[in-house]
Amino acid sequence: MKIEIINRYQGKSCVIGKFKVFDENGDLIFNCFALQEDTAGLESGKDLRIPQGIYKLKRHPHSRFEATLRKITGNENDTMLNVYNDLVPYERHILIHWGNTDKDTQGCILLGETKTSDESIGGSRAACKEFYNLMRGVNLDMVELVIKDELE
Repeated sequence: MKIEIINRYQGKSCVIGKFKVFDENGDLIFNCFALQEDTAGLESGKDLRIPQGIYKLKRHPHSRFEATLRKITGNENDTMLNVYNDLVPYERHILIHWGNTDKDTQGCILLGETKTSDESIGGSRAACKEFYNLMRGVNLDMVELVIKDELE
């Protein structure tokens, strides 16, 4: 399984891109929008989006978002997904979750069904529900997340 985030739209306070999930055969099985912080960087605690590159996913139990995730998906065993690699440690806690603007990101990746403006996305909880339902039971060792910047 492969996930791609292609950052396309530069807003004043965020970037918005396409978030795509492909199965083992390379077929597109899910897509939505992703909203991240406007500036990329490696420093923790600075509200920076992670830079383009190749990342891994790991489950992140006991997140403050976990109870809400379980309400959204209807599954009591769901846990948040944490994005990391050799340059961006797991401990930075870059999660994939819901939200509509850069005020909701804190460096994380937000999902949404629609791009409502250059500064916001909509249908975030619905997009997260579909994505997390898709990821339930997936062996994350077999998942690669690729982030590319193709900003206008």
